[in-house]
Amino acid sequence: MGRHVLADEVKRATEKALQYVHSCQTKDGGYFFARIPPSSLRDSYFVVKTLRMLGQSPRRTATLERFVWSFLQEFEGNSVHTYYYAFEIIKDLGEDLEPLRHKSEVIEASLTALDGVSDPSTLYIEVVSELEQVYEAVSILEHLDIPFDRTPVVRLISSLLNGDGGFGGLGDSSLPTTHYAVRTSDLLGYPLKQPKRTLLFLRIKEPEVYFLEDLYYLSSACCILGETLLDPERAVSFVLDCQRSGGGFARARLMGISTLEDTYYAISLFKMLGML
Repeated sequence: MGRHVLADEVKRATEKALQYVHSCQTKDGGYFFARIPPSSLRDSYFVVKTLRMLGQSPRRTATLERFVWSFLQEFEGNSVHTYYYAFEIIKDLGEDLEPLRHKSEVIEASLTALDGVSDPSTLYIEVVSELEQVYEAVSILEHLDIPFDRTPVVRLISSLLNGDGGFGGLGDSSLPTTHYAVRTSDLLGYPLKQPKRTLLFLRIKEPEVYFLEDLYYLSSACCILGETLLDPERAVSFVLDCQRSGGGFARARLMGISTLEDTYYAISLFKMLGML
């Protein structure tokens, strides 16, 4: 399939995705793929990021902002995820981030605690990567220009590097952890020890990708390393095949339902692959 034909398909797919995304806003101002309140802070984050890539803004912005602050008040806790999603939404809406600055001690503590970890494979076993919350914490602190000890972060990333060039606990490299290792290192200005070997790991993994999120992790890591996918047209065709009739994207060609998370991955891939 020629690139011009793909470009036309991507344009149509993006227009349908935009309609799907807007349709998922609930009456409380946030977003949820099931389209019923209460909304999901995580889904709202993916929507704001998706719309930003498309040069769009959320509808009922003031209501969305109220939902975010209300969520933070109702579900007060030590979740780095929660602070990160709220921080990114408020930042992209162009609103004041100062009310979140007082949470920096909790966020910094999550990084300082890494120094006491003897087995990195036990970190955050409930999430897709040992480094997901680490990246989120670093991202907030860096953006707010809050000094913090980078040593535990750098040490953890180094400990997760495996012989195949990928990153992951117990010697098992994964695309999510490799993605977050590359992304966090780039954010810190810390060079990877073996960037060529890491790129080789990504190259070997590319033909084995069957899920949208893995293609996103792989492509994002390649971009940060200054490269692109070996077969961009094949990747774009794969993403197009993951779109469902309602306009949203699922995680695989033949299985799964539309989600706002997968739609974010799809639009991100179109952008990284030069189709937007």
